Amino acid sequence: MTQDPSKTRLKRRLRMMPIALMGAGTLLLILAVMLVLSYETSARFRQIKEGWQEYSEAADPRGIWISEIRGYFGYGGMIHNFKNYVLRQDEEYARTLRAQTTLLLKTVQIYQNSEPDSVEKDALNRIQQVVQEYSENIDIITVGIGQNRTSEEIDAMVRVNDTGALAALQLLETHWRDQRQRNLDDIVTALSDGDRLVRSLVGVMILLVGLVGCIALLFYSLIGSALRSNAAQIKELEARKHAQEEERKLAWVVQQSPASILITDTAGKIEFVNRKLLEMTGYSEAELIGHSPGILRSGHTRGATYAEIWKGLVEGKPWFGVFKNLRKDGSHYWATTSLLPLLDETGTITNYIGMGEDITEKRRVDKQIAQVQKMEAVGILAGSVAHDFNNVLMTIIGNTEMIKLDAEDCPACEDIATSVSHIEIASRRARALIQQLLTFARQQPGQAQRLDLHSAIEEALELIRVSTPPSIQIDLRAKDHALATDIDPTAFFQIIMNLCHNAVEAIGDRGGAITLQLDRIEKGGIGGLNALPQNAIGTLRITVSDNGPGIPLDLQKKVFEPFFSTKPVGKGTGLGLAIVHNWIEEADGQVMLESSRSDGTTFTLLFPQYEALTNQNEIQSTPQLGHEHILLVDDEEELLYTIRRMMARLGYRVEAFSNPALALHAFRTNPESYDIVVTDMMMPDMSGSELITRLREIRADLPAMVVSSYHSDDKLPADFGNVRKVAKPVNMASLARALRQTIDGE
Repeated sequence: MTQDPSKTRLKRRLRMMPIALMGAGTLLLILAVMLVLSYETSARFRQIKEGWQEYSEAADPRGIWISEIRGYFGYGGMIHNFKNYVLRQDEEYARTLRAQTTLLLKTVQIYQNSEPDSVEKDALNRIQQVVQEYSENIDIITVGIGQNRTSEEIDAMVRVNDTGALAALQLLETHWRDQRQRNLDDIVTALSDGDRLVRSLVGVMILLVGLVGCIALLFYSLIGSALRSNAAQIKELEARKHAQEEERKLAWVVQQSPASILITDTAGKIEFVNRKLLEMTGYSEAELIGHSPGILRSGHTRGATYAEIWKGLVEGKPWFGVFKNLRKDGSHYWATTSLLPLLDETGTITNYIGMGEDITEKRRVDKQIAQVQKMEAVGILAGSVAHDFNNVLMTIIGNTEMIKLDAEDCPACEDIATSVSHIEIASRRARALIQQLLTFARQQPGQAQRLDLHSAIEEALELIRVSTPPSIQIDLRAKDHALATDIDPTAFFQIIMNLCHNAVEAIGDRGGAITLQLDRIEKGGIGGLNALPQNAIGTLRITVSDNGPGIPLDLQKKVFEPFFSTKPVGKGTGLGLAIVHNWIEEADGQVMLESSRSDGTTFTLLFPQYEALTNQNEIQSTPQLGHEHILLVDDEEELLYTIRRMMARLGYRVEAFSNPALALHAFRTNPESYDIVVTDMMMPDMSGSELITRLREIRADLPAMVVSSYHSDDKLPADFGNVRKVAKPVNMASLARALRQTIDGE
């Protein structure tokens, strides 16, 4: 008796009903749990957001205000200046105290307006009371001074008990830190709760996925069994067709692969090569089939290495590496290579396969990128150290010049004068180094001027001889001393220093000789420059020769490349000769190299010759004096002290400030008493350009000069008017000349 199909389907549905209901109930329960966890998670993240806003928006400004209050109380602040006013009775302290108390009360008022809590209000009120008491006592001190009272009498009149205010300030800081810590604790707790909820949510989701998988598997087993038998026959037919298509595709992939492919037998004879390998090597298929891959060897890899690779392949070990191979035309190419044993179903090696990728161009590009990155690093380094380095040099150069001037009046100070002279030369060398580095990194152009080469070489050799072993002799030969060209003096100094330093290192400890020769070649003469500037009168030739071991021929073409160095790691940067080459080209010159093992090394430098300026040294060596009143502003205390002494030595009356706000306050008091303002550019709170603007709002005709360590970041506004700009470090003669030109309006 045949069973009715409709009844059979009904029975199957009835059997599936409890399973479906149970699955649906479980899904609803899990969804409910997920909704609860999601709500709790959202609540925790809202708590984190509120805590973080309170932490970042409420706490941080108060920390700044507390820091400002402590700054006005601290060393150099109100309490310190109050005591100094009592003891020294200088009206300047009164003006400073009034300014400081005003700023302090302003900060306290801002804090009070920010809706502080009761603890903060009480502390701020105590601080405000003490500040007001100090402020009221300033006039009492002034009256006492006018009555010629002693410091002890005035101190007794205005003594203020500030212990409570200091304790209140400490309470403010402690309260502020405690508040930040509580906020952090709330955030950490909320994060921990959120993390736990997220983990729970993930667990529920995993359970849900597992349940859905089980239900899907159950339905698949019930429904899929009816389709498997028919699908099996269809699948077998499709598999045969697919296998044929895959075989054809594999052949196309191998032939059109961007990687080279080579297959050999177990004896190492080539059985197959694809098109990419033929393109890379330049060989035809007939020239490679049946031959050994050794036909591609360039000799760059040792024979022992090939033996080790072959031994590993025979043992079933793959090899990965880079080969420098030989093309048919004799050129070379680099290829990343993978060598693999090909195994059959029993694990027996039947063939060896080699796959490679031509990386010759990639290596070249990577090398160029590395070179560019090095240059960028040099630029970043140069820009970051230039400011501080030039400030240090300004202090050294300024004090050195003043010591040198003092030593001139001391007959017994000959040794001191010699040492100071060496310091002066070394300082100029340090200035040259940083300027050359900035120029090489394209951050500062060279400033060419007419330079007497004989004097410049003698100056450089004076420092070189001090640092050269006595076993090495250095001589300068020059027939004519009045030979000049247009070049940046510091650049020329660096050229001579680099070439001589390289010669000293080449000679080493065995001793030898370095000879410099300076002469001229008539215009159009043999050996001169082919292209001379219009106003040049000939060619100047400088040779720097040493009797060292010489430079190998294969390295001579690379010595002027940036970062190329034959010295051990840590001994050389590879920038010296590159800088020399750049500077000489910028001066319209030329540099040539001759070197051999028997004759040593000779660098020949050619420069255009110009008419020498006979009175140049006299102009540079005679500082211009003055008597005017200078307002000097610089935030560096040591530098401020040095520049003030230099100006005073030149005869000027100088009033120096490290705080621009105090300088502005002093100027407002008596603007007509100052003849010029000299300021740094980059200062905290108020820049040099802003200070000059505010001073000229008071007095529009005030002469102004900026002395700055920056070279590109301190540009003045286009409509700023006549403001002279002088770069640090500056010597006394240049400073004197700039002051006179600024004051006299030249």
